[in-house]
Amino acid sequence: MDARIDTAQIFSQTTSQAPKAHKGQNEKGLKAVAQQFEAIFIQQMYKEMRKTVPDDGLIQRSNADDIFSQMQDLEAAKRTAEQGGIGLAELMLEQLQK
Repeated sequence: MDARIDTAQIFSQTTSQAPKAHKGQNEKGLKAVAQQFEAIFIQQMYKEMRKTVPDDGLIQRSNADDIFSQMQDLEAAKRTAEQGGIGLAELMLEQLQK
């Protein structure tokens, strides 16, 4: 039995079964999803950059500090993406609208 997945067939099935939206709503939704993806990407960048900072202070970092830092990075990433970000959302929109 061949376990290959035909992506073209799946794409055609999902597009034919998807409800038809107005063009403006579709573009607005695509833009929101692209911004969310960019925010996740930026958050991952912040997370990796934070790993490079040495943790050798006088006061030990607790689990609560780590959670607060993650939440702070998430909000900063969301705001960055909403205000234009790094251009990833725009590039994704160009590709998806073709």
